Amino acid sequence: MRARLLITLLVATAWLGGCQSWLVPQARPLAPPLGSDHNLQHRLRIERDDRALNLHAVLASTPGDTRVVAMTETGVPVFQLHQTTQGLETQQSALMPEAVPMSLILADIQLVFWPAAALRDALPPPWTLRREPHGRALYKGDRLEARVRYRHRDGWHGPATLDNLHHGYRLTITPLQSEGTE
Repeated sequence: MRARLLITLLVATAWLGGCQSWLVPQARPLAPPLGSDHNLQHRLRIERDDRALNLHAVLASTPGDTRVVAMTETGVPVFQLHQTTQGLETQQSALMPEAVPMSLILADIQLVFWPAAALRDALPPPWTLRREPHGRALYKGDRLEARVRYRHRDGWHGPATLDNLHHGYRLTITPLQSEGTE
């Protein structure tokens, strides 16, 4: 068990340490917390180049309060995000390099799950959100920054894939359990 945990930690550190594009993070506006109750457990698969990292995550929201907790498959906490109307609080383990902006992680999660209207309201120019068949796309001016594809109607009801073109990674989110309002 210890050997498996050590291997998981080493793989996660090596994978995340290879993300050179994180070193110059791109600020992306955050939408406010959701205004509804949701509770979703999901598997996150992050792929970059020929590396992949699998995490187990929980997204829980009540009006004005959103929490995201992610851990390795062996249960080691990787990061925690807590967004309220007052701002964003974050905690991250040594597995997550400090250069990885926690606000970008939350922005990607919001791009997958938040209603399009809430995202559009939070985007200042030149940012735009466009609807696409089976998903949505985020642009900064004319440059495509990220694209989300849904296998069902949205991320709450089935798997979704986010391609972050600016940072060169793919995030696949597969719901394991959901409850709460739609």
